[in-house]
Amino acid sequence: MKVSVVVPVYNVEKYLKRCLDSIINQTYKNIEIILVNDGSKDNSRDICEEYEKNYENISLINQENGGLSAARNTGLKYVKGEAVTFVDSDDWLELDAIEYYVESMKKYNVDMVVTNNVRTKDYQEKVVQPDNIKEEVLTQEEYAKKFFKIDGNSIEYYAWSKLYKREIMEGVEFPVGLFAEDVLGTFRYMKNAQSIFYSDRVTYNYFINDNGLTAKFGDKDFDLEKIWDTIVEESKEYDNQNFLKYAVINRKRIDFNLLCRIALAENKEENLKKYDHKIKELLKSIKENKQLLLEYLPFSRKVILILFTLNYSLGSKVLNILSKISGKTI
Repeated sequence: MKVSVVVPVYNVEKYLKRCLDSIINQTYKNIEIILVNDGSKDNSRDICEEYEKNYENISLINQENGGLSAARNTGLKYVKGEAVTFVDSDDWLELDAIEYYVESMKKYNVDMVVTNNVRTKDYQEKVVQPDNIKEEVLTQEEYAKKFFKIDGNSIEYYAWSKLYKREIMEGVEFPVGLFAEDVLGTFRYMKNAQSIFYSDRVTYNYFINDNGLTAKFGDKDFDLEKIWDTIVEESKEYDNQNFLKYAVINRKRIDFNLLCRIALAENKEENLKKYDHKIKELLKSIKENKQLLLEYLPFSRKVILILFTLNYSLGSKVLNILSKISGKTI
C-alpha cells in the first residue's frame, strides 16, 4: 500500500527539517511526500527544494499564501497513494507511525485509522507509550460518539494522527478561510467511513509553538459557530439520525466553549468590552440549554457552566485558577 503524506508548509524554517526527517526516516518506505509551500516568506521554500532534490519520493508545490486548508486541498490534488495522512510542518511523527497505520488498516480492513498524539514544547526522539495500549475496531456510529464527545472528552477533530483510505476523501475539501478547519474536514471523512480502527498508541507529536497556555481571542474564533452550523446542516442530509442529535448537542457546547476561550484569553479585558453583546447572547444560549449541556459535559466543565450561568465574571476567575493548577485548558 502506497501512502501519500501531505505537508502544508508556511514560515517554519526553524522546525521544518525535524518534521521532514521524521517522515523520510519512517520504517515504512512505500510513501510519497507532497510538500505544499504556501507562500512562505522565510527560508522554508529553500529547505523544501533541498529535500526535493535529495529524495526522489518528495515533490514540492509552490503557491501563493492561502492558509492551511488551501494548502491541504492543493496537496490532495496530487496524491497517488491508496491512503493519505497529514503532517503539519512544525510537528513530527514517531518513526514507526506510518507502518502502524498501514498494518492496522490492512489487518482490520478499515476505512480510517485513528491514533493518539502528544502535545509538547520540547523535542523528544521517542515518546513513552501507554502501559497497555488499547486498540479497537469501531463502527461509524461508535466513532461518531467519540468525535462528538458523547462517550468521553478526547479531541478527535484533528486531521493528523490518522490514516484515510483515499476513496473516503473523494469530493471532500477543507473549508478555506475559516478557523478550526480540521473539524469540518474530519467530520466529512468520518461520514464516508464505515469502519474505524481506534488506538491510544502515540504516533504524532504536536508542537506547541508558543510560550503560554492562553492565546489572544478574536473575531476568527467565532468561525466555530459557522463550522458547527454547517455540520448540523450536513447531518440533516445523512441517514443516521444520531449524527444530527450529536451535532446539535455539540453546536450548543460551542457556545460554552467560546465563553471559556474568552475567559482564558490573554486579552480578556479587551474582549469583555468588545464582545459584550455577543457574550450576553452566548450566556443566554447556555442558560436555555443548561440541562442538555450538563448531561454531556465532564464534571470540571459542569462546575464552570453553572458558575457562568450565575456570574460570568466569577466563573471566569475560577476557570483561570483551575487551568493554572491543571496546566492546561480544562
